[in-house]
Amino acid sequence: MNPNYTEFKFPQIKAHPWHKVFHRRMPPEAVDLVSRLLQYSPHLRSSALDALIHPFFDELRDPNTRLPNGRFLPPLFNFKPHELKGLPMEIAAKLVPEHARSQCPFLGL
Repeated sequence: MNPNYTEFKFPQIKAHPWHKVFHRRMPPEAVDLVSRLLQYSPHLRSSALDALIHPFFDELRDPNTRLPNGRFLPPLFNFKPHELKGLPMEIAAKLVPEHARSQCPFLGL
């Protein structure tokens, strides 16, 4: 920050409602996820891991989900140990579905 402008106050701008930004067909989970990711305040903003366990992505954790061409999804849960280091077990259990836990044996789920 420029030390010459320590007293600068940003103008207060009224938030634009999400229903005016997105089409009506937009799933409510998608709108919720975007609103959490675009929070101005960092302590209110979702982290990347919080975003990954958001209900918007629940369909990707369903073992019966297929691509539009009918094929299986590619491996989505083959995380490396350093990527999930220190992750609480309850978040790991939500992130990696039961059918894919063999891809992350280091989690001990």
